[in-house]
Amino acid sequence: MRTTGRLVLIAALAFCGAAAAPVAAHALPGQTVTTFADVAGRPSPCLNDTPMCQPRGIVKAGPHAAYCKVTGPMVVLGGSASNWWVLTDLNGSLVYIPAIYADNWQQISMRLPYC
Repeated sequence: MRTTGRLVLIAALAFCGAAAAPVAAHALPGQTVTTFADVAGRPSPCLNDTPMCQPRGIVKAGPHAAYCKVTGPMVVLGGSASNWWVLTDLNGSLVYIPAIYADNWQQISMRLPYC
């Protein structure tokens, strides 16, 4: 009985540990955002220059893994405007970019999960 109790306790602790572990965002197979210009990658969908919003770097024009989408501040570029943002990667760090910079936003927007 003691051994069974220990095994149950170990299994319960393993389950709770696995349930409490954060889940990393993973790109769905084939989900790629293609930016047509270099764009600032930010830690959250924001546009101000506070320390919590300063760009983490530049996401270069081209294809990038797309993890999820979220609404945020409206971004106006030329004659277009959008409040959608995409979570992508920048040298191993996850950053948000305005979806208005994506050439293929119409193709991937419905397939991307919400963040």
